Amino acid sequence: QNGYMIWGRHAVFSALENNDRRVAQIYAASNDGVSDLQSRLGTLPPERRNNLPPIQRIERQRLDDVAGPHDKAVHQGIAAAVWPIEPPHLDDFLALNHNAPLRLLLLDHVSDPRNVGAIMRSARAFGVAAVITTFRHAAEENGALARAASGALDHLCYLRVTNLARAIQRLQQDHITVAGLAGDGDKTVASLSGIDRLAVVLGAEGSGLRRLSRDHCDYLVRIDIDRNSDSLNVSNAAAIALYAASIPTFE
Repeated sequence: QNGYMIWGRHAVFSALENNDRRVAQIYAASNDGVSDLQSRLGTLPPERRNNLPPIQRIERQRLDDVAGPHDKAVHQGIAAAVWPIEPPHLDDFLALNHNAPLRLLLLDHVSDPRNVGAIMRSARAFGVAAVITTFRHAAEENGALARAASGALDHLCYLRVTNLARAIQRLQQDHITVAGLAGDGDKTVASLSGIDRLAVVLGAEGSGLRRLSRDHCDYLVRIDIDRNSDSLNVSNAAAIALYAASIPTFE
């Protein structure tokens, strides 16, 4: 109840390694899948390994269908039934990261789980500690998100807040610079470099940042693209912004 299926080596292995992840079942559709799972389980601390269920064999066709009736799952012969992770409250998260260098992403009505998963994959690559979204108009933690995140879901916090504008104000109270990504931004993403405590706000594709989110940001930044191009996918834009923030200067 209230759980979901995840599939693919990166997603499943990361879930098994995460002590905060509750795992109901582990599935393998082949001898190779069983062998890979056993090898990974052998690397875990005994207390974690002993709390995980045994591997169950399953027909490959059944795994093909876990992504839904209109989408064949790319599962690599491995899947697991898990429960969502209970995230910390924003105040508790900030207390654990008080005055330390910090990278955060805020999602303003970004609701496609594959986009959010791809954003998480980039976020992990660039040292983001948490992705913050709202309870409404946001992607639920599910198998499609976990697959697109390629294991990142179990390596960073996925926090939810009631009101994104108030969350931005809370971050600013904790000396975190909040930059909104917008096509009409006054500064380029190069201006993000050198900021120790930074949060980047991303809006939904098409509509972009909502007015309240824009108004509460410290400033807006843009990614300069070819004038004949309409826009970037939000996950690509996130990766570019995070890369810009990670280097001291463009060479």
